[in-house]
Formats: sequence, structure tokens, C-alpha cells
Amino acid sequence: MQNVTYRLNLNNMRPLMTTIWNNLQGWLIGNPDLEICIRPYKSKRSIEQNRRLWKIYQHLADTVWVDGKRYSAETWHEYCKGKFIGYDVIAMPDGSEIRRPVSTTKLNTAEMTDYQNNIQAWTAAEFGTLWEF
Repeated sequence: MQNVTYRLNLNNMRPLMTTIWNNLQGWLIGNPDLEICIRPYKSKRSIEQNRRLWKIYQHLADTVWVDGKRYSAETWHEYCKGKFIGYDVIAMPDGSEIRRPVSTTKLNTAEMTDYQNNIQAWTAAEFGTLWEF
């Protein structure tokens, strides 16, 4: 059985619960031990937000100089993730630890908007970057 995800709200709660009830026996025949998780819905970031984010990174790559150097959009992506979202610390087999920037795929639409606004505000203040989008 594959994972099944439903979005529950006041408008669909009765028909959705009926659908779940009607399918429970079939699900349990193939998998006698299932897990049900109910949590607040978070909308995922949109494709438009993702396009805009890479436009921001490319603008930085094209216009910002740091100590006489320019950096690629991919480098700005990694740098900004760490600066504004943070890092995951990963234990290595030799006992050392590495820090990896948290992925932007973890952000919902509101968090992605804040992330982009933070990048633009910071680069405008730090580097004088002009933003027209």
C-alpha cells in the first residue's frame, strides 16, 4: 500500500471520514498495522516562488561582488540557505560532524516568501543590490 494523504476541513469532514471508513478494511487486509497522523496543513511552496527564488540567486550572481569576486547562483543558494534557514548537523562515521544548509524544500509558501524577502533586504543593505521584482 502506498501512503494516502487527505486534506481535511470543515466542508469535507463528513464525506472524507466516510471515504476513509469505507476503505479501512481493505487497507487493513494488506497491512494489519497502520498509522494515522493528523496535523495542521501547510501549503507547499509554489512553482512560481521557486522560479522567483532562482531569479534572485541569478541576480546576485550577475550583480554582486564580494571582495572582488563574483559567485554563482548555486553558491548564493547554498550560502543563503545557511544564513537565513540554518544548518543541519550530521554526525559522520569517524566521529566528526558536518553542517549542511537546511533545504528550501522544507519551506511552506509563507516561509518561502519570508526567506526571499530576507535575502532581498539583506543584500540591499549589505551590497546595495537594487531589486525591481
